[in-house]
Amino acid sequence: MYSQFFGLNGPPFRITPDTTFFYSGGEREALINAIAYAISHGDGIIKVVGEVGSGKTMISRMLANRLPENTTLVYLLNPSLQASDLIYAIGRDLGIGFDSACSKTDALQLVQNKLLAMHAKNQRAVVFIDEAQCMPLETLEELRLLSNLETETDKLLQLVLFGQPELDQHLSHNSVRQIKERIIHSFYLKPFTASEVGEYLSFRLHKAGYNGSPIFSASALRLLTRYSSGLPRKLTIFADKSLLAAFATQSNIVEACHVRLAVKDSGQLSGLASKNLLAVFAVILLAFVLVIAYYNSYRIESDVNSQAPAISSDFVAEEYSSNNDDVTINIDDSQKPVYKAPVKVLTQGVNVDSVTLEVLTKKTKDWMAVSNGAVYTIQILSANANDDKFLEHFFLNVAENIGLDDLYVHPVSIGDNSFFAVTLGGFTTLDGATNYLESLPVFIRRYQPYIKNISSFKRTD
Repeated sequence: MYSQFFGLNGPPFRITPDTTFFYSGGEREALINAIAYAISHGDGIIKVVGEVGSGKTMISRMLANRLPENTTLVYLLNPSLQASDLIYAIGRDLGIGFDSACSKTDALQLVQNKLLAMHAKNQRAVVFIDEAQCMPLETLEELRLLSNLETETDKLLQLVLFGQPELDQHLSHNSVRQIKERIIHSFYLKPFTASEVGEYLSFRLHKAGYNGSPIFSASALRLLTRYSSGLPRKLTIFADKSLLAAFATQSNIVEACHVRLAVKDSGQLSGLASKNLLAVFAVILLAFVLVIAYYNSYRIESDVNSQAPAISSDFVAEEYSSNNDDVTINIDDSQKPVYKAPVKVLTQGVNVDSVTLEVLTKKTKDWMAVSNGAVYTIQILSANANDDKFLEHFFLNVAENIGLDDLYVHPVSIGDNSFFAVTLGGFTTLDGATNYLESLPVFIRRYQPYIKNISSFKRTD
């Protein structure tokens, strides 16, 4: 609809995995090369993990196009297969015909004979398993048995598991620990960074025939990064609807207002707005209650002792500003509350009154160096390396609300850009991380925190 208006040859933001629109940035090209290398060397089972909409299907399509001609690819698109049906599904894709009386043992023998014949002709068999996190534990164990099919020097069947982060939790189950030990390579498909979001959108527009100046404004890019969490599928949907919103207003530039309309049309912005309004109301109510409570306390204390203690209104003002910077509460001098300075708290050797980037990054480095079994963390913020004053103010708010025990700061460099990723907690299971994420206070949740694999930070250290 908007293609002609923006000078495009066709729609740039379809969500179907069209390999002609493959974006090689965001470490996608390097990931494909690494997986292809592992497949070519027959290095056991390979696992590829990514969030919903991170581009796993596109990666599998690109891999299929790049595998050597002597490779026979088997797609298992139904991960809910029972263990007893797995060998038959693979055998049929390899061209084996099974009669109704063929037992599982006979089927396994027929598959092995087929693989041996292929190996003798220098042909390889690779099985791609999509949505592997949905696979029953018994079927996962059956995969281990299939990985035993080998010659003295080579694996006869190469297995590649594509799944969401729940797959890691699935594989931690004691009953499938043996297959977990046979996973030689584990790859993580990370979300796009802010700079990669801009590159991704420009790339797809160029592929659709656009050669003009940037369409998406800086503010629109920031919102697209925030609302999509850097996930390609969400980003593609929001970008498509943002272009449509700009076209509807006859604007040659996509602005932040168009992105908000796009996200709202997708059913997300309204929920966020409602939560923000509730948060503001709750903060105002809390501030009012604190004023009344402290005022009453002051009056009682004044009746007992005519010499009133020192009074400060900073507490209420700071308490409110940490949640909403747009509202100021003015307190009449006659109603100023009594405020006692909080006791200094030391958390893991970090003094709340002297929080610095240096102290927190050192604490994080020490924590990352210890193998504590944590797999997931909650990324709550990413900020430019020059925003040290904002970060230290943010850390103080975290310290006052939930403490610093679980707060970590990771220096990250991408190209010439340096920033800090701020995370909370370390969790061995996805459920634990999810529960913690849902319990975070409003002032943190407004930064759109999300669950992240800790290994992604270890690779950047």
